[in-house]
Amino acid sequence: MRDAGFCEGMGAEMGIPVVVELDVKNIAQTIMKLKKEDKETLLLLLSRDGKELSKRYREVKSGKVKTLLREQVFKDVLQR
Repeated sequence: MRDAGFCEGMGAEMGIPVVVELDVKNIAQTIMKLKKEDKETLLLLLSRDGKELSKRYREVKSGKVKTLLREQVFKDVLQR
């Protein structure tokens, strides 16, 4: 186990060391079983834009930001 200094600079609030063991095969199998939409979501979250997308999602869910309807977005493009 590593000492408490391991957590420095990693955004950890407390200096409590944590050891996590992950089985890469298990993770890969789990990802392979995901639906296409869930794989796309995972890809977005793991990309550079993931943090920004998560923030925007939380803003929409909280009501801080109101989303536009499809008709509002494409009002000049979609002619009825």
